[in-house]
Amino acid sequence: MGLKEAREYIRKLHRLQDNPYNWPDYLTGLPDRAAVLKKIDEVYNKLDRYAVGFVRISNIHPYLLKYGDSKHAEIIQWAAAILKTTAEECKNGFVGAVGTHEFAVVCRNRDIREVLKKARALFLKKTKEFYSESDLERQYIFSFNRDGEKVFIGFMDLIYEVLEQPRVEKHNVIPYLARLCNDRETVEV
Repeated sequence: MGLKEAREYIRKLHRLQDNPYNWPDYLTGLPDRAAVLKKIDEVYNKLDRYAVGFVRISNIHPYLLKYGDSKHAEIIQWAAAILKTTAEECKNGFVGAVGTHEFAVVCRNRDIREVLKKARALFLKKTKEFYSESDLERQYIFSFNRDGEKVFIGFMDLIYEVLEQPRVEKHNVIPYLARLCNDRETVEV
């Protein structure tokens, strides 16, 4: 390979890099964070018709503490697959990976909550396979006392927050929705 061929390779690479949809997240096959940010940029001024959902697999860390990480990738892939196939039912539905346990969903404003509710129900149904019978009977995986109160750590879930109005700057959409999910996760534990 000479410099001419190397230059051509770089030119093709830059053309591919111009479109972040060409670079999927390795674990999930979904568009990665760069593609999510591009999609938010595309729909931000249309938030009256579109909405952005931020989805997190909650309680996965307690699961990993108890059961180990042998099913970790499988759980993430199931969450991604469920979100992707559910969002495809929505016209122009989009799902991308934002973090290891976090996803963004963009679809029509009128459909997003139904899409996320359906995805959550499917995820809850699927994840029952990852727990022992005794945990399923008890309905939690850990319990402990904190400040004299009994605390129960439940099963994995898909929690989500939705932005339907441009309440924050577009570059803050993901951090804003992530904070809202953090607050929900803290309260729900």
